[in-house]
Amino acid sequence: MLVSVLDVDKSRRRQLVSLGGGLAGGLLAACEVAAITAVSAITGAIWHQIAYGHAGEVGSFIDVGILAGLLYTLPFLFGTDYRADNFLTGRRTLARILNVWTYAFFALAALAFITKTTGSASRGGLALFFVLGGAAVVATDAALRKALKAMVGRGIVAPRRLLVIGSAPNVAHFVEQHSVGETGVSVTATVSLPRRDDGTPRSATLDERLDWAIDKSRSIGINDVLILFDDMERAGLAARIADRFMDLPVAVHLGQFALATRFPRLQSARIGKARTLALRSAPLNPFQQALKRIFDIICSLIGIALLAPLFAIVGLLIKLDSPGPVFFRQRRRGFNQREFAIWKFRTMTTMDDGATIKQAVANDPRVTRIGRVLRRFNIDELPQLINVLLGDMSLVGPRPHAVAHDKHYERVIRRYVRRLNVKPGITGWAQVNGYRGLTETEHAMRSRITHDLYYIDNWSLALDIYIVFLTVLSPKAFRNAH
Repeated sequence: MLVSVLDVDKSRRRQLVSLGGGLAGGLLAACEVAAITAVSAITGAIWHQIAYGHAGEVGSFIDVGILAGLLYTLPFLFGTDYRADNFLTGRRTLARILNVWTYAFFALAALAFITKTTGSASRGGLALFFVLGGAAVVATDAALRKALKAMVGRGIVAPRRLLVIGSAPNVAHFVEQHSVGETGVSVTATVSLPRRDDGTPRSATLDERLDWAIDKSRSIGINDVLILFDDMERAGLAARIADRFMDLPVAVHLGQFALATRFPRLQSARIGKARTLALRSAPLNPFQQALKRIFDIICSLIGIALLAPLFAIVGLLIKLDSPGPVFFRQRRRGFNQREFAIWKFRTMTTMDDGATIKQAVANDPRVTRIGRVLRRFNIDELPQLINVLLGDMSLVGPRPHAVAHDKHYERVIRRYVRRLNVKPGITGWAQVNGYRGLTETEHAMRSRITHDLYYIDNWSLALDIYIVFLTVLSPKAFRNAH
């Protein structure tokens, strides 16, 4: 239909909360503050019971939890993260959640230092609160999203009401792919733009349809208006349509259909005084690069100092096990495809670094006896701390592949080279999710690349710390070690 009302909900009496208002977001924030407060009280009491034989002042633990919860929720409250439709669609990524929790915790520590109340806090208890609190905010986010989806599906929570305007094919495509249960937004009404035989809009008919849409927006409580257009030549028409809705209490959105489909991270930005559409942001801004580099330098120095005795023992075992050097060096591609020589403990009888490199497989006869142990526990990768200290690599990032493998896969996998828009790492998001070792098929490599690109698009210092923990503790990080 050219103009239509698709879904006017007739069960408003059962709908206690509307996603179009602010109450749902406030309830979400309150639930997270409550979860953080509960974790603070529980961890504080447990730690004091273990360390001092009594539960301590539970009231003070609750106060700390409330303050930590407020510090955590404030960044989301100032943005649109608690707008329930954004919450449902997962706008708050895992990286963003952990990042905000980390900064909230350190802000809490800074406040305690300024107010001179650090003496009453146990460092062990705070460390436990940081770890368990991080797990709690991740789990709470997932639980709240699941509960909210269920309530929207059952009609307990009213979705945001959306009016979609555009060409008939674009409107139909949007409606077909849209799911109220997944987004919390209901396509309530649509308007298809009228066309002459030559494809240009009919002004008179367009005005009639817009008048209808404005009346319906008021009568059925539209929250958002989305104007879809295909190309920049229609941008003037889109602006004209948007202007008609400026007097309504609704949010008005422009959707450049082809761009939005191809570049899902599209957002408004500025270059100088010019307003632009950013198709994607640079992987890391200068501040993030500096923060990551400081983290790398500190961790690599500490790691090399602590592991020096282990390096000496492993080196001796390698020399006793088989003839050849202790270290294996191979050309890899790093940031922006710059080549460097990677450091590894030698685990094989061969030292391949040419145009053809055969990956290790299960029961590979080239792997030495000590090499199997080193590979099984990822010990062969530890000398790459030298590469991290030198700046060739980062502690966390996409794993670097041999140059020969890079040259092959960049020809067959689209966006493969984008994984080198950040420094490669000793460990990475793909590795802790089980995508490491042999890549026998193109599908296996594509799965690894998907995780690498997710890491690049969602980087935070908290995510790096989380991946380091998983590298040591998660069984997935030790899969496929041949």
